[in-house]
Amino acid sequence: MTARTLLSLRTELAQRLGFSSSGSGAVLQASLLNSALRSGQEQLFYEFGDLLTHRVNDAEPGATVAGQLLYEFPLDCDPLKPLTISVQRTSGGSFMELQVGVGVGAHNILPVINERWPSRYDIRNHAVVAGVVKPMIELWPTPDTAYALKLEYNAALGQFDEDGDLSTIHPQLILLHSIVTMKAHYQQTDYQLYASQLSALLGRIKAVGLQAGGSTRRYFKRTQSFSLAPSDSSEIGSNVLQQIDTIISSSTILSPAAGSGTFMVTATSTST
Repeated sequence: MTARTLLSLRTELAQRLGFSSSGSGAVLQASLLNSALRSGQEQLFYEFGDLLTHRVNDAEPGATVAGQLLYEFPLDCDPLKPLTISVQRTSGGSFMELQVGVGVGAHNILPVINERWPSRYDIRNHAVVAGVVKPMIELWPTPDTAYALKLEYNAALGQFDEDGDLSTIHPQLILLHSIVTMKAHYQQTDYQLYASQLSALLGRIKAVGLQAGGSTRRYFKRTQSFSLAPSDSSEIGSNVLQQIDTIISSSTILSPAAGSGTFMVTATSTST
């Protein structure tokens, strides 16, 4: 999924609704369209957030540093949600899941353990930024060299108020949700076409979540079709994420918006 800015989605939504992109009316419309987009993202987040905000991140922090045991979370990570950290012990090797928890006993024996690849992690309220305690990732034992890291987590709901703010949920879902909302608001005749597509699309996403282990509001770490955490013998991955991306892309037709280089969603068949 590639995030899009609020400005990009608002411009596309206005085009799809047939709104003017200039003049005093456009200023008034911008506020209303922003509200529809923001509301759409929030509704999707709270209903399907665990499925639609799952991230696999190998860039932040990316790798360990010799002698360093504390690391920052990725900027979009929600540290209160399930978290999996894996380390690549040898170049080109498999990523091995770290165990959770670094107890007092581990800290006591740390001085007598040679620094090596980490095998455990914990979350520490360590840094204070602007008067707010900031959670940090603690690795144990302290790494003796650079080891590649991968994190799996759920993204927190990001700010979506300014033109440059990026979407947290898949932007095509936000756009389709907002098209339905605004077409209903303005009583445009093709409202039902988009509403039916959105309903079917969300139903299929919910079905994928149920097949993956129950409620869309929680993860089971390992099921037949989905693994939040990697095993010792497999790379990090999620069949659920691939299924959802496939559902979204196959349920929409992307066609160039008239007179622009952007794209907009048009309704199509909801068959699998």
